[in-house]
Amino acid sequence: MTRRFAIVAATILGAATTMTAQQAPMVTALKAPWPERLIVEDVEILPVQKNIYLLAGAGAHVTAQIGDEGVTLVDSGERGKSAALLAAVRRLTRRPIRFLVNTGPDHDHVGGNLDIIKAAGGPSGPAGTGGNRDANENVGVMTIAHENAFNRMSAPWKDFPGLSGEALPVSTFFTHRKDFHANDEGVEILHQPAAHTDGDVLVFFRGSDVVSAGEILNTDSYPAIDLTRGGSVQGEIDALNTLLDITIPARNQMGGTRVVPAYGRICNEADVLEYRDMLTIIHNRVQALIQSGATLQQVKAAKPMLEYDATYGTNKGWTSEMFLEIVYGDLTKKK
Repeated sequence: MTRRFAIVAATILGAATTMTAQQAPMVTALKAPWPERLIVEDVEILPVQKNIYLLAGAGAHVTAQIGDEGVTLVDSGERGKSAALLAAVRRLTRRPIRFLVNTGPDHDHVGGNLDIIKAAGGPSGPAGTGGNRDANENVGVMTIAHENAFNRMSAPWKDFPGLSGEALPVSTFFTHRKDFHANDEGVEILHQPAAHTDGDVLVFFRGSDVVSAGEILNTDSYPAIDLTRGGSVQGEIDALNTLLDITIPARNQMGGTRVVPAYGRICNEADVLEYRDMLTIIHNRVQALIQSGATLQQVKAAKPMLEYDATYGTNKGWTSEMFLEIVYGDLTKKK
C-alpha cells in the first residue's frame, strides 16, 4: 500500500511539474510589460520573428529582412512616403538595400519603388545598370515581381499613373515559383494566379518562418478582389489555401509561422484559417442563393455576411456592399 501511494504521489508530482513548466511561458507573458512602440517619422517598426520586421504607416505594410548582407524589402509603400520608410530602415541597419520584391501592382505597394531604388544606388543586374556603372558591379538593388504584376503596374490605373523606367522591376518571372538567397536564408516567391489580381505573390522567408502575403490577406477588411485585373473569389480562396499549406502553428495554434498581411495585425495559421473559412462560407452562401435564382438585390437582402461585417466590414474604402457585389458578379459571370 505504501509503495502504491508513493507511485501515485510521484505521478501527481510529475504531472504538476510538467503543467507548471508548460504554464511558465504564459505566466511570464502575462506579467511582462508591454513593449515600447518604436515609431520613426510616422512609420512603426514591429519585430515579426528572428530578423524580419514589419514597417507600418507608409502605405501597405512593408516587410524588411535585415542581415549582414543587407536589406530585403517586400513592397515599397506609397509614393511620397519613401523618406519616412527609409528612415525606419536606417533605424534598423546601415547596410545597403539589396532586394525589393513587389507582391502585386497596387499603388500602395509599389508607389515608392523609384525612391527606394534611387536610395539603394539604382537597380542591380545587367538589365538595370545605367550610366557608367559596370554591369558586374555589386551595387544597387535587385527588383523582382511576377510578369503579370509588372504589366499591371506599368499601366495607368485609376488615379495611379503607372511606373516607368527604373521604377519597374528588372527581374520578372512567369512560372509558379521563383527563389533567391539573402542573409543566410532561402526566400521563395510563390505566384498566386487570379487572387486579388493575376500578379499576386506570397514571399516566404524559410529560415525565419515568415510569409509576406500582400493583398492576399488583409485583416482590416474583406478581400479586395479586382475582377478587372484578373482576380477571382475562387483564386483568392486557392491562394489562402496555399498560405495554409506553408504555415505551421506552435502550441495551441499560437505562434509558429508568422504572416504579414497588407494591412492589419501580424497573423499566425489560425488567423489565416479564420479568414479562409470566412471567404469560403460567403462564397458558398452566395452561390446557393444564385442557384436558387436570387437577384443581386435579393442576395443583399439575405445578408449572407451578417456575422462577419462587424470584423471585416468597417473599411469605408472597401465596404461590405462593394465586396458582396464583387462576389455576386464573379459567381454569375460566364466562365
